[in-house]
Amino acid sequence: MKKLVFYLYIGVTFTQCQQFKPFDSKPYLTVTASPTNSIYINWNTKSQESTIVAFGLTPLLEDTLKIAGVHNFHHIKLTHLLPSAEYYYKVLPGGDIKTFKTFSAQADSFSFIVFGDTRTDSAAHQSVINRMADYKFEFILHSGDLVHHGSSADEWITFFNIEDTLLQTKHFMPTIGNHDKPYWPYDTLFALPDPEAYYSVNYGNAHFIMLNTEMDLCGSQRDWLINDLTTTRNDTLIDWIFVNLHRPPYTSGLYDCAFNVQENWCPLFQEYGVDIVFAGHDHTYERTLKIGGIVYIVTGGGGAPLYDVGKSEWTAYSEKTYHFCLVQIMGERLLLKAIKPDNTVFDSLILDKESNLN
Repeated sequence: MKKLVFYLYIGVTFTQCQQFKPFDSKPYLTVTASPTNSIYINWNTKSQESTIVAFGLTPLLEDTLKIAGVHNFHHIKLTHLLPSAEYYYKVLPGGDIKTFKTFSAQADSFSFIVFGDTRTDSAAHQSVINRMADYKFEFILHSGDLVHHGSSADEWITFFNIEDTLLQTKHFMPTIGNHDKPYWPYDTLFALPDPEAYYSVNYGNAHFIMLNTEMDLCGSQRDWLINDLTTTRNDTLIDWIFVNLHRPPYTSGLYDCAFNVQENWCPLFQEYGVDIVFAGHDHTYERTLKIGGIVYIVTGGGGAPLYDVGKSEWTAYSEKTYHFCLVQIMGERLLLKAIKPDNTVFDSLILDKESNLN
C-alpha cells in the first residue's frame, strides 16, 4: 500500500499569478541543499490542480507525496532518499514515468554540462540541447539569461518545451541573468537551495557556487560567499571548486569586463582556490589563461544572437559559436571540451592537480 505524505507548498500570490499567465509544462528537476538525499520536482499547469508525485526505487512507484490544495506552479521536495540511487517518478494524474539519480557523496569521477544565454533563437537553442543529449552527464549548470524577457510566459513555455527532454531526468542548476528580470517569475518557476538568489551544492569531490551578478555583490552575498568558501576550503573531501555567474569578469566580446566582479569577488576566488569561473552575458566562447590560478570561461552560446569576440592578453582561446561545455572529473584530473551543435570539439582544457598540468 502506498504511503501518502503531505508537504508544505512554497507558493506565489494570486496577484502574481494573474500577471504571469500560467502554462502547462513537463516536470523539471532542481537541486536542494542536500542533493544526495533529496530533490525538487517542479512543473506548471494552466489550470489549478493538485500537486502529487508518485515515486520509488522501482517502476511500481511505492510512495506518493501530495501537497494540500490546488496550484498552478508546483514544487515538491522528495526527502529521505538514498545517495547515488536511481529513482522513478510520475506526476499525477496522467504523467509519464521518468527517472532521476540522486547526487553521490563519494564520487570522484563524473561529468556535468555548463552553458548559458539560451534566449531568442529557438532553433539554435534546440540544436545545442539536441547535441547535449548525446552525452552522458549528471547535471546541468546554466549561466543566466534563460529567456529574453523574464515576465513573458510565452518565452518560458518555449524554454521548457526545448529543454524538457533533459530537465525531466537531469538536475538543473541555474543562475540569474539580466534578461531574466523581473525576477519573481524565475523565483516562481524554480525551487532552489536557500537563499535561492545564490546558493551552492557539492557533488562528490567538487563544490559548485551559483552567484548573482544582478544584485549587490557586497553585503550579504559577499558575506555568504566568504563563509561558503571558508567551509569548502576546510573540507578535505573537496578537490575542485567551480563558480557559475552571469556577467564575466574577463571577456573580449561585446561587453566590457565586469569590473565590479573583478574587484569584489575575484580576489576571493584566488584566495580560496577556485578552479574555474563560468559566465555568460557575452554570446561567445572564451577561455582565459590562468589568472591568479583561475581559468575564466565565457559560455554564452546557448541560443542568443552571437556576438563577435576578439582576443586579449589573457585569452587562451575565443570563438563566435553556439556551443556548450562538457566537464569530466576524474579524481584530481579535469577534462573540459567545448562542443558545437555539429559535435565539433573546438576547444579543450586539461587540469591535473597531481602533475600541475594546465
